[in-house]
Amino acid sequence: MSSAIIPLKISQLALLISQRKHIPINAALGYIYDSPFYKQLYNDEAKWWYLDTESLYRQLELSWEGKGKDVKNNVVVFLSFCIEHYAQRHGMTSLQAYALFRQYGVDAYLVNGFDVLHTQGEETIMHDIELYIRNRKERLL
Repeated sequence: MSSAIIPLKISQLALLISQRKHIPINAALGYIYDSPFYKQLYNDEAKWWYLDTESLYRQLELSWEGKGKDVKNNVVVFLSFCIEHYAQRHGMTSLQAYALFRQYGVDAYLVNGFDVLHTQGEETIMHDIELYIRNRKERLL
């Protein structure tokens, strides 16, 4: 049941987000799919697909409020460092590097492994990221 209703709910929610935040629809979709809220839509026990669009919007905003609070500033600096250096190293924009990191879960890997990874040198970190992406690509094939 949920898999039939959720795409409709997401499209309505994306339209609302686009209007309220004055952003393009594709950015609104990214805002939904990148949120902690998205996984809850498929939680059969929560049955969030029964909620109206306004209620879903409030839940989405609440999920974003808590997401960044547990990531400390030095972790964000480290993640930004990795994105910028990876982009330069591979001749891409920072936005392209960020999208690649999101696609393969590199951002979560770097945040979760911050304690160990940030003590390494730039060359070692870049090599580790490249290896991580290569392994993730191979798993997806």
